[in-house]
Amino acid sequence: MIKLRSLLNENIESWSSQIESKYNLKSFFVSEYKDKIKLDTIIVNKEDRGKGTGSKVMEELCDYADRNQKIITLTPAVKDDFQGTTSQSRLIEFYKRFGFVLNKGRNKDFSISELMFRLPK
Repeated sequence: MIKLRSLLNENIESWSSQIESKYNLKSFFVSEYKDKIKLDTIIVNKEDRGKGTGSKVMEELCDYADRNQKIITLTPAVKDDFQGTTSQSRLIEFYKRFGFVLNKGRNKDFSISELMFRLPK
């Protein structure tokens, strides 16, 4: 079991390193476990903000998750000048464009602790 988990993480780590380099990201960290990919951090460099870089990265992440039939989970950051976050509510709307739903109400999945998730297509 540990070898399988390690292999999964190596695959996602290799893929995420390629994405980080391709889009010149300040930081991009995802982890994978069983049927889920957790997006921990995505920080676009200040000079690249507002150019669609975050959207391109999210499209690639969603494609990767769909190909591998993985659920993506995340909790949008709160306002943070270091990360460039202006508001959590703005990020929630951004992620909804990619098919994410809030993990509450009738969508609540108790196996997911993050605020949002996206099912594979």
